[in-house]
Amino acid sequence: METLTFGYFLLTRDPDGPPVNLIADADTMGPTQAVIWDRSTDAWTFRPDVAVAFLWEDPEVGEVQEVDRATAEREALHFTTVPLPTEAELTEICREALPRWLRGARK
Repeated sequence: METLTFGYFLLTRDPDGPPVNLIADADTMGPTQAVIWDRSTDAWTFRPDVAVAFLWEDPEVGEVQEVDRATAEREALHFTTVPLPTEAELTEICREALPRWLRGARK
C-alpha cells in the first residue's frame, strides 16, 4: 500500500487566536480524504466533509493557515491528547474509512 502525502491546515476562530484544530488533507486525484482531531471522541477521525467546508466551500467558517508537517505536529499538541499520526497512519485511517464513507454518501 502506497502512503499518501498530506497537506496540513491549522484552523483558528480568528486571525490572532490560537489553533483549535487541524486538517490533514490527502493529496489525491479522487474524492477528498481528510483527517481531523475529533474532540468528542479524542481521536483523529476521517472527516472529508469538514475539510471541504473549511478549505473550499465556505471561507467564512473560520481562519485557515496552511503549514508544514513539523508545525502541524507542534501546534497539534496544544489542542489534542494524541499526537498527529504519521503519514502512514493517516493513510491507514483514510483507507479504512473511505469505503464506508462513500457507501453512506450514496444513501
